[in-house]
Amino acid sequence: MAVSRFIILHKIITDLIKKGDLRPSVLASLKRQTAARAKIKFPTNAELLSVYHRLIKSKSIAKNPALEDSLRTRAIRTLSGVAVVTVLTKPHACPGKCLYCPKEKGMPKSYLKNEPAANRAFLTNFDPFAQVQVRLKALRDNGHPIDKIELIVLGGTWSAYPKNYRYWFIKECFRAANKHLSASPCQRRGSIQEVSLEQTPQLQDASKIIQELRFQQRRNETAAHRIIGLTLETRPDYLDLAEIKMMRELGCTRVELGAQSVYGDVLKITSDKSPILYQPSSRIIYSIPYLDAKSIKYLYVSVLTPDLKSTTILCSICPAQRPPGI
Repeated sequence: MAVSRFIILHKIITDLIKKGDLRPSVLASLKRQTAARAKIKFPTNAELLSVYHRLIKSKSIAKNPALEDSLRTRAIRTLSGVAVVTVLTKPHACPGKCLYCPKEKGMPKSYLKNEPAANRAFLTNFDPFAQVQVRLKALRDNGHPIDKIELIVLGGTWSAYPKNYRYWFIKECFRAANKHLSASPCQRRGSIQEVSLEQTPQLQDASKIIQELRFQQRRNETAAHRIIGLTLETRPDYLDLAEIKMMRELGCTRVELGAQSVYGDVLKITSDKSPILYQPSSRIIYSIPYLDAKSIKYLYVSVLTPDLKSTTILCSICPAQRPPGI
């Protein structure tokens, strides 16, 4: 930041403290007037927060929690005290043949580049370390607390990825949370294609990856940015007891199941989800993995898609069988 701009933003901060009126309208008016008078680009709240923290560090001003709250962008994101960080896995062949999943080149199946988390993943080459670091830095720069993190892993069918890749991916997420945030965000390098993840060099030694994962998990228990929740997304028919045990080893606390519908005939037309116990007379399916996840004491949510082919408005908004956590 140029010295002259820093001085101007410094003045905005001191003026706000002197006035004591920190309403959003007052803040916006002061920024607009100052920018017009000094002929500078309209300052963002993130810039003002950066200047504020520099002034605190140099002991030029005293800490002002009310000012921090006023400058925080989209405070609702961390209103619970937990920062949500969403990351995506690399594009990889999905076993599903679902009609409703969008397909975009260079993206995991069912995700589009114009979605915020998907765009961050694309720009960082789907590197889990870079994705976590970039998101944490953005949250911090906008005034959000990042000491407690809920990590959500999306992208294709998690359970269909090679085991070594899954261990490595979560290990890198924990490593990113344990490291100091990098000064500049990582940018996309090279082209993204569906790759043979089994042949990636750093994924060859499974025992070493698992050992490193456990080390990073233990280290994260006392880190400045602790991952207190880990959500993994998968298909109901890929969730068996062995898969649930592996998720527990990864540190998973919640499973997101893409059920899409509780009606067997709807799934038969729109997807290939199986195995299920299907009663044609009642149109209701009973998916065994729900019982497995519940017995292992997981918190799990079911993702349903309304307005699928052959459904009615009534069965979309009021499913006859409502799995917990929808």
